[in-house]
Amino acid sequence: MRLRSPVEGIGMKAFSMLFDIVPGWIWALVCVGLFGWGGINAYRVHSAKADLIALKYDHQSALIEGLKEGSRQSDHLQRTKDEQIAQAQTRAKENAVAAGRARTELDRLRQQASSGASAANASNGACTRYAAAANTVLNECAGALVTLAETADGHVNDIRTLTGSWPAWDKFAAEMTSFTQRLKGTP
Repeated sequence: MRLRSPVEGIGMKAFSMLFDIVPGWIWALVCVGLFGWGGINAYRVHSAKADLIALKYDHQSALIEGLKEGSRQSDHLQRTKDEQIAQAQTRAKENAVAAGRARTELDRLRQQASSGASAANASNGACTRYAAAANTVLNECAGALVTLAETADGHVNDIRTLTGSWPAWDKFAAEMTSFTQRLKGTP
């Protein structure tokens, strides 16, 4: 036989008296209220979990979209750089061909100048013709120099275009910092 403590007996008697005093329908309402309160809290917990899952999904979606956008920008910059390099290589080939033609023309002019008759032994008409030919050559050289200057100006413009199409590092770093902060959700 088990011995009961005096407190245990009092608690049971008090509980039994409380059951006798309060009608059963009130106890039923209390039980329903407690179960309802528990159900509402369970719903709130479930709703909070669902909101958290939705928030995580939205964050991951924003992160993925941000990475896709970064990849698109990177691809665009890479294509721009590749196009500029291809154009520069094409211009370099064209310039090499033009330089070869200029060397050929210079060699022809040197050969013509060295094989020409000496001015001391030439007649007056020959000297006049030689002077006219030299004037023509001088005009051609002047035209070639003007063309060369225009080509040099074009190269300067190409350098400015290439430099302008490449993003400035400071601007790029600032954009990437802003981008990563947006992904993390910090201001």
